[in-house]
Formats: sequence, C-alpha cells, structure tokens
Amino acid sequence: MKEEERTIFRRRNIGFIFQSFQLVSELTVEQNISFPLLLDYRKPKAADVEELLELLGLTDRRNHLPSQLSGGQQQRVAIGRALITRPKLILADEPTGNLDSRNSQDVMELLTKASRHYQQTIFMITHNNNLTSMVDRVFRVTDGVLTDLGGKSNEKLS
Repeated sequence: MKEEERTIFRRRNIGFIFQSFQLVSELTVEQNISFPLLLDYRKPKAADVEELLELLGLTDRRNHLPSQLSGGQQQRVAIGRALITRPKLILADEPTGNLDSRNSQDVMELLTKASRHYQQTIFMITHNNNLTSMVDRVFRVTDGVLTDLGGKSNEKLS
C-alpha cells in the first residue's frame, strides 16, 4: 500500500490508546471522541456517541475539556476515541501507566467489557503484571523472545 492508503487503513481498522492520552486540549469530551471519524470525513452518529459516553461513564462530562477531567476520565475519553470507529483491533500502550490502582482497575474492566461488546481484539503492552489476570491471553517478551503464557482462552480450549 502507498502511505496514504496505509494511513486510511489504520484510521479505519485500528484504534490506538496511548499512555499519555493524547487528547486535543481545545476539544470537549464529545468532540475528542468524535475526532477520528471527522478525520475520516465521516459524521459521527449521535446514537453511537451517546452509547460510548454511557459505556465510559462520561455522559455528564461530555462538554468538559480535558483539563477539567481527572486522569481516569481522560483515559476513558482516549478509550472512547479508539472505540468510535469500531475497529477490529485496538493497540493500547500502557493504558493504565498514568493511573492509580483504582482507575487502572476501572480502565481494565472497561476495556474488557468493550472488547466483548464490540467484538474487538485488544493488544495491550504493560509492565503491570497485576493486570494480566483480567485478560484472555498473555504473552511475555524477554530479551527479544516471545513466550505464550496462556490465559483464559487456553482454559476454554481444554
């Protein structure tokens, strides 16, 4: 694919969640969530945005700017932005890295719920071994060697 085609493919098929949120500071919660669709010249469906705001627990914060949100709320906005295009794959880089343990737990529960609801695969990088008990499958990379540590998906196959 040419560069522009790769960009469009990523925009339409892969959602990204960054450790540092990467929200647009001048946009509200609702606008930040809708932003990936607007970049793709598509109009967000009000029902889809409303469903995500409800799922994320952000309905009452929809008109707030990122600076008016807690770290956990900002990460939920970042998750909403990744979910709005309904990608089949979400890449999450340390999505709980900037959060306290309670917000980390909430974000993991939200990601698990969203993954099942929207039938998405979430590929998450983390250094927090406590989070691995909540996911279907765990891989570890050590010195460039990938090891399958198994998980819930392997248990279902047995």
